[in-house]
Amino acid sequence: MPGPEHSRGFTLIEVVVATAIVAIGMLAVFRAIGDTAANVEYLRDRTLAGWIADNRITELRLSGEFPAVDETRGELEFAGRRWHWSATVAKTPVDGLRRIDVRVRRDGDPEDSALATLAGFVGAAATATGPATVSWTGGEGES
Repeated sequence: MPGPEHSRGFTLIEVVVATAIVAIGMLAVFRAIGDTAANVEYLRDRTLAGWIADNRITELRLSGEFPAVDETRGELEFAGRRWHWSATVAKTPVDGLRRIDVRVRRDGDPEDSALATLAGFVGAAATATGPATVSWTGGEGES
């Protein structure tokens, strides 16, 4: 029969080392979870900023007016937070075509930063006698 010097089980040092290994592993897991949560928030904000930029370009297109070369700024409430946008309308080498660059940032972000930057174009068709109209007629094979 074995004596007390042959008892089975873990020593205190083995338990401390195993606990330290588990703690280090858990810290890595918690950090990965935290990074994932931060990435989700950042991607959500980038998506919202992209929608705001797209909406601003669409508003300019639907206004019915050919935009002047200019820079405008504004702010709005969207998805429960405050956003700032700037739109720059520039000439292009094509007459009757303007480029619109919209930058969007969150309230509190530095003014020179942007979560989303979107470019769009708006055109005006015109002739020497006034606005052009396009009439579509049937092509080959149509009656």
